[in-house]
Amino acid sequence: MNDKFKMIGQLAASILIAFTLFFYATTTNYKNSINTGQSQPRETYTHTINNVPITIEYDSEKYFISGFASTVTVDLIGSNRLILQRETDKETRSFQIKADLRDFEVGTHMVKLQVLDLPTGVNANLTPVNLSVKIGKRASKNFTVEGHIYDNQLALGYSVSKVTVGTTNVKVTSDEETLSRVDRVEAVVTDVADLSQNYTGTATLQAVDAQGQILPVVFSQEVTSIQATITKNKE
Repeated sequence: MNDKFKMIGQLAASILIAFTLFFYATTTNYKNSINTGQSQPRETYTHTINNVPITIEYDSEKYFISGFASTVTVDLIGSNRLILQRETDKETRSFQIKADLRDFEVGTHMVKLQVLDLPTGVNANLTPVNLSVKIGKRASKNFTVEGHIYDNQLALGYSVSKVTVGTTNVKVTSDEETLSRVDRVEAVVTDVADLSQNYTGTATLQAVDAQGQILPVVFSQEVTSIQATITKNKE
């Protein structure tokens, strides 16, 4: 009987020792796998996106803004290539670039750009990181539209005898300082050359100062029809 109990005790002890060794080995392997996974650096990728539009928040009824770049270059950095690819496509991206001007007054300011709604695990670097913008009090004024065909758009030996435009008057909106510099509003055709016969087409409006410099303004309409009578010079 004692031998039987002794044998049972030895068997139980062997089973206990085997279970302890198995548990220790399993736990050690699990910890090692975690440590190995944590110690291995995850590969990161960078996707560069050009011409990402900037959303600007400001009081558009009170102020007029100008002198700023409307897009920015964004470097997206992350380890998930699928997410980066999704954010690269403007149709599926979730992030956006904003400049908040609501606390700024009249003047020229340097504003830090904000990256909003980036996916988890994705970082972004911007070029540039700041936006330079001119803020002025909003003002509007009506101007007569003058049609123009320039000499360098004519064929040799030809001149313009008459120019008429479909829109004779237009409202111009800008900041007060810029609006005060507007000398005239021109309707110009940019895609013609060597004209030797009458021309009918579409002209783009531009506001210029006394020196002919184009000014940043907004028109009540951006284009108008134009007709030009071209005549051959007398020899």
